[in-house]
Amino acid sequence: MGKIIKIFPRRFLKNHNAIQKRLNAGCLVFFVLILAARPVFSGDAELTNLSVGNSNDELQVDLMIKGIFTEEMKAVVSKGIPISLTFLILLYEVRDYWFDNKMVSKIAVHDIKFDVLKKEYRIRRSWEKKIPLDIKDFEKAQSLFFEIKEFDVIPLKRLKKGKHYQLRVKSELSENKVHFPGLPWEFETDWYTINFIY
Repeated sequence: MGKIIKIFPRRFLKNHNAIQKRLNAGCLVFFVLILAARPVFSGDAELTNLSVGNSNDELQVDLMIKGIFTEEMKAVVSKGIPISLTFLILLYEVRDYWFDNKMVSKIAVHDIKFDVLKKEYRIRRSWEKKIPLDIKDFEKAQSLFFEIKEFDVIPLKRLKKGKHYQLRVKSELSENKVHFPGLPWEFETDWYTINFIY
């Protein structure tokens, strides 16, 4: 059986080439915009004050994130655009000569939104059962947004005396709307760990 050769009219080839050039130019412009976009989040962001403690019944964690808000970010929040901060908290039992045993995985979500009419910041923290907090002072609102205190990780009765455990934490910040992955609205920290013997 011979080869099948497709023959297109010259006009089709001309139109096809023009369309292809437009598509290539459009893709190039899109990627240049992504690369040239200036992040509104600081590259100096870090998770600090990570510590483990306990109540009578629960293992608890405290932590804070610093260095995320730039002046541009403050301006964005002051326009009433809601922002979400997600914390991922994992606890492992460390085992020698074997894979670590993941005991618990928890997520905490903090939301902040500025009410332009009332001139106050509304903070919601998923792990607190309280009603949302309405704060007029930006510094206080920022502190509540970036801080976790006495977050329950796991009941103490599930831990074994003398065993080695590792807590791993990371966080992600995003505009609380539909957005394109990779654009400046996305931000995440590295994993931070703390090792302890119970």
